Amino acid sequence: MPRPIFGLVFLAASVSFGACTAAEFKIGVAIEDITPPIGMRVGGNYVSPVSKGVHDPLLAKAIVFQQGETRAAIVVCDLTGVSLDISNQAREAASKATGIPVANIIVSATHTHGAPQYTGPIRDLEHAKEIAAHGRDSGEPIDYTAHVAERCAKAIERANADAKPARLDAGIADQPGLAFNRRFHMKNGFVRFNPGKKNPEIVKVAGPVDTALPILLVRDPEGKPRASFVSFAMHVATYGGLDWGADFPAHLQTGLREKLGPDFVSIFGEGTAGDINHIDVSNDAPQLSTVEPQRIGGAITETMLKAIPTLKPVENPTLAARSAKVNLPIAKVTEEQIARATDVYLRKVSATPDFYLLVESSRALQARDRRKRFGDFEPAEVQAIRLGNDTAIVSLPHEVFVELGMSIKQASPFKNTIVLSLAEDGGFYVPTRKAFAEGSYEVTTCPLEPGCGEALVATAVKLLNGLRP
Repeated sequence: MPRPIFGLVFLAASVSFGACTAAEFKIGVAIEDITPPIGMRVGGNYVSPVSKGVHDPLLAKAIVFQQGETRAAIVVCDLTGVSLDISNQAREAASKATGIPVANIIVSATHTHGAPQYTGPIRDLEHAKEIAAHGRDSGEPIDYTAHVAERCAKAIERANADAKPARLDAGIADQPGLAFNRRFHMKNGFVRFNPGKKNPEIVKVAGPVDTALPILLVRDPEGKPRASFVSFAMHVATYGGLDWGADFPAHLQTGLREKLGPDFVSIFGEGTAGDINHIDVSNDAPQLSTVEPQRIGGAITETMLKAIPTLKPVENPTLAARSAKVNLPIAKVTEEQIARATDVYLRKVSATPDFYLLVESSRALQARDRRKRFGDFEPAEVQAIRLGNDTAIVSLPHEVFVELGMSIKQASPFKNTIVLSLAEDGGFYVPTRKAFAEGSYEVTTCPLEPGCGEALVATAVKLLNGLRP
């Protein structure tokens, strides 16, 4: 029977696949290219410029864990977010090809802003406008959703075929000095995000930072490193420009390959970074998008290489996975709000709309679209994979605030708990109740009601406790 969690509803939809303590532990990895055609619209913002070139290839990287009959898979894409359509199609196709249960497959994104705008209400308006004017949309030369879903499924299929005996090392390094909470209490009594460097109106920061860098290192039976999986709670949004770009995870891959071999696969997933980015407002030093990706990728590379000798083997690995859905109330919007939001994006209200007007309009259209699809409640999925007595991965949808991820870690029965965001769906921020009361940009984007973040935390902790050895 459903039971309430923070006023929401927990769905009894968790699925567990038994541990196999005596079976051999195997891991496979694979990479597929998902670089879009040049000329597609660039996403990550509230405008839609057209891409001009390729700075880095965009990739989908998959890892498959196998023990006896139990298998679980994760694929992370160099995208701003994966749509529910991509994740649904990819998981179904991958499951059909490999036999891995859909509930044991996680599809996520790094959150690079050097990726295309292929979904969402802004895309839909741009697409409809192009079709109406020209009979075709030159900004979408291919069905990118279907393309990425197929490549994600292929990456999982290849990783599954690549699964071979492996040793898994795990640990948590500290990565200070890169991530900063971007929300601040100001002298006027309001909370503001990204208020600018050395802004004299800043009173104090409005939230914490999570400097933990959890690391999984895959070795072959002889001890040679094959791949890594890490998650860090900081926006992957340091890259800018009109060329496709994978941001600092691409530089992390390059740096690790220089030291660990040309075939080494580095998989980076964004942690709970909804209110965290790389901007240090305490000084006025420039942080240019042409420099920051390499600087940050290099710093994480150095931290990982120093940490590798300290990682501990995951003893007696016991693979298991669970999944649950929690109903999150979607905000109500009026027809008048929807009409005005549409006019804002069609530039009927202003040729250069105010930023917050664009944000509020996006929220109204998001709420409309989600209500059309789900009704009053969005069934948000939370997933968890146990790798050993001390090590587990848990995934959440959307861009979740850092305090929520930290709460999961603190309550988790696993010493090494890796929290992954933007899984299965990623269209907006999920703030804390406290942040909802404070307001500002991230809150303005969210089409859900307050308490949504805490409901995800409760569900994640329940799953992790259910996987307790």
